[in-house]
Amino acid sequence: YDKADAIREGLRSKFNVLIDDRLMHWSVGGDFGPEHNAQRELADKFANRGYIKSNSSLNLSPEDEAYIQEKVEERLAAKKERDFKVADYIRESIYEEYDVTINDKLKLWSIGGVFEELGGGKQKKPRGVYTRRGGGNLSEEDEQKIQDLLLERYHSKRDRDFDTADAIRDNLMRTYSVRIDDRSSEWRIDTDEYAQAGSSNLSEEDIEFITSQLKERHAFKQDRDYESADAIRDDLGERFGIVVCDRTKEWSVENPEFSVVGNNVEETYDEDEDEDDLDAALEAVLSDSDEDDDEEELDAALESVLDDTFDEEEEGTGVENSLSEEELTKLTVVVLKEKLKEAGLPVSGKKSELVARLLTTA
Repeated sequence: YDKADAIREGLRSKFNVLIDDRLMHWSVGGDFGPEHNAQRELADKFANRGYIKSNSSLNLSPEDEAYIQEKVEERLAAKKERDFKVADYIRESIYEEYDVTINDKLKLWSIGGVFEELGGGKQKKPRGVYTRRGGGNLSEEDEQKIQDLLLERYHSKRDRDFDTADAIRDNLMRTYSVRIDDRSSEWRIDTDEYAQAGSSNLSEEDIEFITSQLKERHAFKQDRDYESADAIRDDLGERFGIVVCDRTKEWSVENPEFSVVGNNVEETYDEDEDEDDLDAALEAVLSDSDEDDDEEELDAALESVLDDTFDEEEEGTGVENSLSEEELTKLTVVVLKEKLKEAGLPVSGKKSELVARLLTTA
């Protein structure tokens, strides 16, 4: 590299030749064209800029961050001097002590190892940051205390201080009933409450019923009555199409939207639209008539419009029972109940009973 740099410098001083290794071009006077000149200017500014803290870095005290910045600059100086052994030692020491990761391409450093400046795709969480799952009531202050203790526990584990890490874990369980899942970097309150994840079109009454059933199921599991617990889970799945996750203490509706069969989406009845159509039809009849028309002919025309309108309404209010058993089974419990209500039939029972009841009306 010393010889290569000497040749480059000799060409510059003797012939005013500048070399762009990235473009694999050379130029007398350094003119590589407007576009490349602008890129070179940006590259020069970037090259002359020091390393800075990433926007997604975790925070430490101002004193610690000033020390990290100083060590990062020392490492840069060591790299320029080609003292890579010292540069690597500095990088490893600030990683071990402060969990700092350096990105040389972006000239950034981050506590926790996340760089939002990379962009693209889903950003990962910084190391030591845990996501809350499930239910349970906590104040914002308590939740922040838990997050701080989890981060402290992470640093203790990283430093192989497992006694301190275990003590923090036990304290979180004793004080807040916190259960930790290190594999997924998640935590939850150990409670009989399950939180709803995602959206649904369930009524408040249905949600209250589901919540009470899940509490009862939790009690069965505590008593090791797994058969009863599984029966509640299966019944909720059949009646409401929900899925229960015991690891996160959450439940969600498998398909929050009404089902679509083939290409036919359930249409809603628009009373205002029908009234507009009726008014338009009547106006057309009246405008086409003149004073010489027979009164009986006019009455017949009006009666025909009204008959056609009411016939369409009667056809539109019927329940669509032409679906096969397989197609009905694909619908959610909510949609099946809507169809039973339209037919004036009972809506109670398991999903299989709802399907059978609709089939009897076909």
